[in-house]
Amino acid sequence: MTELSPAIAVPPAESVAPGAHLRAEIAEQPARWRDLIPFQREVLDAAAELIRSIEPELIVFAARGSSDHAAQYGQYLAHNLLRTPAMLATPATASAFGVTLKYPRSVMLAVSQSGESPDLLETVRSAQGAGVAVIAFTNDASSTLARLGEVHVPLSAGPELSVAATKTYTAELLALHLVLSRAAGSDWSSLEAAVEAVAAAGEGTIRAAADASPALAADLRDQQRILVVGRGYSMATAKEGALKLMETNAIAASGWSVADATHGPLGQVVAGTPVIVLAASPGGHASVATFAGAAADLGAELMVVGAQELDASTPVRWRIALPGLDTSGVPDELIPLIEILPLQQLALELALERGLNPDQPAGLNKVTRTH
Repeated sequence: MTELSPAIAVPPAESVAPGAHLRAEIAEQPARWRDLIPFQREVLDAAAELIRSIEPELIVFAARGSSDHAAQYGQYLAHNLLRTPAMLATPATASAFGVTLKYPRSVMLAVSQSGESPDLLETVRSAQGAGVAVIAFTNDASSTLARLGEVHVPLSAGPELSVAATKTYTAELLALHLVLSRAAGSDWSSLEAAVEAVAAAGEGTIRAAADASPALAADLRDQQRILVVGRGYSMATAKEGALKLMETNAIAASGWSVADATHGPLGQVVAGTPVIVLAASPGGHASVATFAGAAADLGAELMVVGAQELDASTPVRWRIALPGLDTSGVPDELIPLIEILPLQQLALELALERGLNPDQPAGLNKVTRTH
């Protein structure tokens, strides 16, 4: 029997230094990615077969919080791998308005780390009442959502003790990628090679980010707002990275697609505003470079994630490399697993620099029970 990759041992919360859980969980991610196929191949195939058997006209993603960012990533995958229209559910339709929608031939992919958010569960029940099959993705096989799904895909991330989601988020990305890739006809040998490549690149990126982020955090210590932008698959990273900075540091961080940021959020940029630019994904890179130039013209201080160059005239104050990404065989659609790592690390180090405990942000809980 395959054994679970060892976790990084951390003592109970009451006896550890601030940020110890978050640091360990960030470092643990590549090992958890390597576990997913060996432990969950059968259910990953079952989920893919359900999609193939239904031949959906529409794929619906239901999620909240960090999982909603994973769902937005999944929406791009559904379009690009399956050529199938995909939408994000609006849970308030079921939970607040009590409306049951009329769906075309559909499959719902419900994504939740805990599997217990009341309005997400209501959305799932409403969809099932309308004849929609549900695939559940959770990190808790005993959760209500896991029991509701026709197929449950466990994330195999292990216990996550920090309030801020890290390894459960990237496990969601990978699980969605594997299911939709199998539904599109990808073979296991190519997917196993891709997972090994992304895990190796992730290990290098975590080491590089751990070295670079303390100095960057010291530079950003007194900042009260940060803008994060990307495009395509990287839009999910922009939103998730901003959420990590916001929830661990109590600052006004916002994440956007550059296509949307040009229509308004660019207006928040004044001289000295930090703007994190996700440049590693080839999809939409030209528009990312254009936005970065416009932000720099307004006085933004740019931090570029990835080795890709912007326009030569655009000044870059900081750059965080993603070691091995260009030569490791990581597919473009798996870049979001890598580029979120330095933003997780930055959120951790910035919180510590500001005297906060990123494991237990004020006012937040691990399970958010929205109604």
